[in-house]
Amino acid sequence: MNAGATIAPQRSARNHRGASRSAVGGTAVSPRAAMVLRSADDIAGIRAAGQVVAKALEAARAACVVGATTAQIDAVIRDTITSAGGSPVFMGYRGSNLSGSDLSASRPAFPAASCISVNEELVHGVPGDRVIRSGDVVAIDTGARVDGWCADSAITVCVGNVAAERRALVDCAERMLAYAVTAIRPGLRWSDIARGIERIATDAGFAVAVDFVGHGIGRDLHEPPQVPCSIYESYLERGDFTLRPGMVLAIEPMVVLERPTRNDRGEQINPAVTLRSDAWTMTVNSGACSCHVEHTIAVTRDGAEVLTALGAGTSFVQPSAVARATSALVG
Repeated sequence: MNAGATIAPQRSARNHRGASRSAVGGTAVSPRAAMVLRSADDIAGIRAAGQVVAKALEAARAACVVGATTAQIDAVIRDTITSAGGSPVFMGYRGSNLSGSDLSASRPAFPAASCISVNEELVHGVPGDRVIRSGDVVAIDTGARVDGWCADSAITVCVGNVAAERRALVDCAERMLAYAVTAIRPGLRWSDIARGIERIATDAGFAVAVDFVGHGIGRDLHEPPQVPCSIYESYLERGDFTLRPGMVLAIEPMVVLERPTRNDRGEQINPAVTLRSDAWTMTVNSGACSCHVEHTIAVTRDGAEVLTALGAGTSFVQPSAVARATSALVG
């Protein structure tokens, strides 16, 4: 979920003021245990779910205007998914089986079809009566289940007159995702990709929400492996994996409009965040704006296919975005 973004259990969460170590909860499993390689038929099923998700996000983008409430946007998403024969996989969700606490046993079930996080809300925002205003940056994350297969994706929408630094933040997140998709090749370690993703944000002067990671996806919303957008020692030791054809991954960069800080090992530290009383919404303590984008992709023999882009089978990445992402790493 974008409650698809789990807090990696092998990382310290000392910056999560007021939150438990895992914001998503569940039964702890090895970050790379039981990885599944999907058949062509399996991937076709996930692609079908991905098309429903893409249509829902397209409708949500159109509905995300000044004066709309986050609940109204969520209603559009829910109606789009159900009209297409799918079910909103976020509704009733309690926690991920990839994280290391039992928070899911005590938290309320997620009450909506989407997570909608505005400005200082980093992730897992619960739709409600918050009104969208000009200048807002709105992250919209949703997932669908179709014929037993799941897909998960997120966009961030700039509404009205958005400050240049906020637009730069969104552009950075989109370049991070574009780079990940275009860099994927069988035989590479995921850490090879994550290192490049993290560098794009660092070079732009933004902090990566490193304690929140992507995930495998298929029959369940969250499956192994964990898919971070940064590099840290414990992940290299216990979570890193080799990309192979048939893997299906949800990749989801999250960045914050703060300067990155690092620990004594040179690893990025997650911006300080707080879990709200709704037991879901994570907010940035400084009030800084955040951004989140995501796609479900399948690793192929030649690279990657984006399953949550309309007309899946062709890349969602614009050539200009690829060029900017590449130049950021080599220039």
